[in-house]
Amino acid sequence: MPLLRVLLVLLAAVAGAQEANYKLVFEENFDGDKLNREVWEVRTGNKQRGNYTDEALDVKDGLLSITTWTENKLDFTGFIKIKKAHYLACRQGKVEGRIRFNPAPGVTTVFSQETETDDLNLPQVNIDIAVAFGYEKGAAYHTGVSRKNPDGPRKELAQKNTVTVGKFWHTYGVEWDDSGYRITLDGRTRMTIRNAEGSATPRGIELGCSLPAREGAGPKGGYGPKDRSKSSFEVDWVKAWKYVPATK
Repeated sequence: MPLLRVLLVLLAAVAGAQEANYKLVFEENFDGDKLNREVWEVRTGNKQRGNYTDEALDVKDGLLSITTWTENKLDFTGFIKIKKAHYLACRQGKVEGRIRFNPAPGVTTVFSQETETDDLNLPQVNIDIAVAFGYEKGAAYHTGVSRKNPDGPRKELAQKNTVTVGKFWHTYGVEWDDSGYRITLDGRTRMTIRNAEGSATPRGIELGCSLPAREGAGPKGGYGPKDRSKSSFEVDWVKAWKYVPATK
């Protein structure tokens, strides 16, 4: 057998073994007709970036839909995050979500992981798995990692990915281990970030939309009523895995 083919076979075997050692620890398929409040926390009220309401969240036919709309000159949207009981804390794992987003001007759509801890001895980590800005008309999304170690400066690495999104479904994800992070699109690595410190800090999952921080950033006349708004964010599923080494 040629050497190149032998190497490819060995690499495939190693990759297959690693995949087999990933244990599914969280799965949300948005079944039923309402959001599972035992798992998800819903942002509500005015958070200085618009009005957040659970009325923006619709669960139907195995999909979560988040709509941004305008009513009586007020803008409304939705944002959810996983409850702390479901945070993932491991040195090696991955998170993926099958998502479709089409943000209107002024709207930021977010699929991310973020730490929320009052323990100042733990690093603060935020991972933008897929963040899209409405002013880019759905032609690109952004990825990146920011990290602040205790008593240290915040370090940020970000990347703009020129991939047409909008009406298309994609699987966005992040994998991590002691070597760093690999942010993926449909299973292929889009961004690699080296990190010798590892990443076991507990992190949640966030999904949703943020409205403009300043007046006038959105479309003139607003986003229209909910049933006619063209600004959408849809989630088919979200999953998380923890790597479990094979026992000898």
